[in-house]
Amino acid sequence: MPSYNGYSGGSVTYEFGLDPVGERVPVTGDGSMILFSAQFSGGGSGTLDRLAILRYGADGRIVNLLPYVGVTNQSDRAIWQIATVSNFPILVTADFDWAEGETHFSEHRYVVKAYKFDPEKDRYLEALSYETSKKYPGLDEVDRVDVLNAERAQILKRIETPSQTKR
Repeated sequence: MPSYNGYSGGSVTYEFGLDPVGERVPVTGDGSMILFSAQFSGGGSGTLDRLAILRYGADGRIVNLLPYVGVTNQSDRAIWQIATVSNFPILVTADFDWAEGETHFSEHRYVVKAYKFDPEKDRYLEALSYETSKKYPGLDEVDRVDVLNAERAQILKRIETPSQTKR
């Protein structure tokens, strides 16, 4: 996974080489893509995973169809098939928003994002972004963050109604 320094304004380069994982994602009709992730750790309590949706390009090279997408170890992510929105899989993420007075692994509000394939641009684009109104338990209280299941109805409502996609 390529290096990235966008979070730090260039002062830290994130090298994504730990725990590489690839998962086949079927595409409606025929074919598939790969959801790939690799992790960065600076040695502290948090990690950062970079996500990619890969497919073979016309020239036989592997192409990442996502913009930069990074999620922490305090996040939730899923691939959803929503036929009313896209024939392609939709990547949905929820990552914590660390507010003043909160500890790292305490309850947080989460920023939910969805990435949808744009056939005209031949790549995925951010199609949805909002912050949850409710706080969800963090890793102090649960073994795995579970925001997307609770927010599913809200996500579907927003992604299926274009005027509701950004807040």
